[in-house]
Amino acid sequence: MDTEANYAIEISLSKIKMIALLTGALLFVAAGIWFVKHPEMFSKSPLLITIIGYASIVFFGVCALFVVSKLFDTSPGFVIDSNGIVDNSSMFSVGFIPWVDIAGLSTLQIGRQKMIMIKVQDPNGYINRQPNALSRRAASINYRMYGSPIIVSTAALRHSFEGLYDKINEGWQKSGVTDRD
Repeated sequence: MDTEANYAIEISLSKIKMIALLTGALLFVAAGIWFVKHPEMFSKSPLLITIIGYASIVFFGVCALFVVSKLFDTSPGFVIDSNGIVDNSSMFSVGFIPWVDIAGLSTLQIGRQKMIMIKVQDPNGYINRQPNALSRRAASINYRMYGSPIIVSTAALRHSFEGLYDKINEGWQKSGVTDRD
């Protein structure tokens, strides 16, 4: 086999970006604790502020735990090869996606964050293969709101958004499955 057919591009997780994400998550946990301890300082509705505080503690606490686990993860954050892609970059990563499953690529911007949306032939299959209820719920929400359960961010990767999009698109084009109807 020629070397063009067998290739692998591994993109590592960025420890610097992950430390920044961890810092942000811990700040939101601290803000949540502050809201819970002093709700009357922020609103005439202390119950609402307390609920927001607990939600912040739980959500960003889970995010912080995930980031800490990824800081010690030595596997690549994203892989592009002749078989497809492997996403290991976020809490809701789907893992391996073969080229034949990909129906399209597009970009998405939420706030200031640019993301890559990977449309797949069987969205419900990718939602159902998520390992837990929280991941399935997130994938389902992505599908309803944006048209795909798979959305990739470069927030934790050592790569630019544009560069990753171009490499995924190039790999998908090389695979030959983009020519099907």
